[in-house]
Amino acid sequence: MARRGRDGADPGVASGGPAVPGPEIAAAADAGHLAPGWLRLGRDGRLTAYASCTEGLVRWTESAPGSDMWHGPDLFPVEGWAGRFTIAQDSGGFVWFAGTRHREGAPHGRELVVAAQYQTGRPLGDWRGLGNPFPEPSDESQPPPGDPMVLPDGAGALHVLATRFGIGVRGRTRRADGIWGDWQDYQGKWVRGAVAPLVTARGRAEFLAPFRGGAAYWSQNAPDSGFGWLGRMEADAVEGTYSSYETGPGVGTYFWRHPADGGVIAYRPQAPAGAPRRLMPLGGAGGVGPVGVTRARINGYDCTVLLQRGAEGHPEIAAYPTEGEQYGAWWAPVGDRCAGLPAIARDARGAVTIAMVDMDGGLRIARQDLMGEGLNFGPWSHVG
Repeated sequence: MARRGRDGADPGVASGGPAVPGPEIAAAADAGHLAPGWLRLGRDGRLTAYASCTEGLVRWTESAPGSDMWHGPDLFPVEGWAGRFTIAQDSGGFVWFAGTRHREGAPHGRELVVAAQYQTGRPLGDWRGLGNPFPEPSDESQPPPGDPMVLPDGAGALHVLATRFGIGVRGRTRRADGIWGDWQDYQGKWVRGAVAPLVTARGRAEFLAPFRGGAAYWSQNAPDSGFGWLGRMEADAVEGTYSSYETGPGVGTYFWRHPADGGVIAYRPQAPAGAPRRLMPLGGAGGVGPVGVTRARINGYDCTVLLQRGAEGHPEIAAYPTEGEQYGAWWAPVGDRCAGLPAIARDARGAVTIAMVDMDGGLRIARQDLMGEGLNFGPWSHVG
């Protein structure tokens, strides 16, 4: 058990015991406990990979920028850990986590928790309990609550958003001065699953709240302002497959899977003036879960790079000119079968880097060959 600090928080102290069993990491990954975006680049140029196990959060860290020597897996125990977590990174490089833990006395025995990693390779800060935003009686026949999401905006405010079918979206904000407000109700009674969040480089936060057949769109006017409802879109999507990325100054593109064949769809709710707002297919049929997204220059062109877990369980990658979905995307396998979702990021050199948890629970990394043409990768390295 982790020691407990003030306000019922668990200090973020790495385990001094044996290494986390790989099969336990792999099992958690296959159960859907790998957060989208679980590979992150820190302010010091080192990549960090995050996973989950029964006892809490698991972490691997590069020993130096671009190195194939990594530390980990390190365990950060969380008392009552429910297994699933989500992740975000603010403009200062701090990595934020949101999850759920079981706690006696909390409504329905569960509460939301958040924590932060302020420096690469350092212990996490305390896990702070935020209570349960849905104390109303629970109907077990309804879908379970969506995973809590954390959105750090450009003004230093931290927004935590949670969903529950039949009630809607509720959010709680910690102001830049560290003061937490009460839970706010954003309505959306028919929301299903977690919101799809996005924070632009200008620091403005927004999110889609999915429902069956579409999603409602909420956004700040500016960092540190409240969220306003901007409308809804009608589109079928496989639940739990939303992801997002900023593809133009202040403009986010959202991705999800169409239920007909699992193919990837792209959509920009705030398309520039004159640009059509339409659903844009990108292939990837048979893939599962949300796609990983990054941007990189390929042969001199700004491209959006997508990564998915394909129908056979292997990582598959595709790239196309950013906001040029009309040119299509061609998917190619890039590795062996993986446990859970693979992850994508750019390393300190700007090389596209792919991470996966293998079937034994180890961490494998492949990096873009920057000396070659196109989007080619070097061999996979087992780093943890």
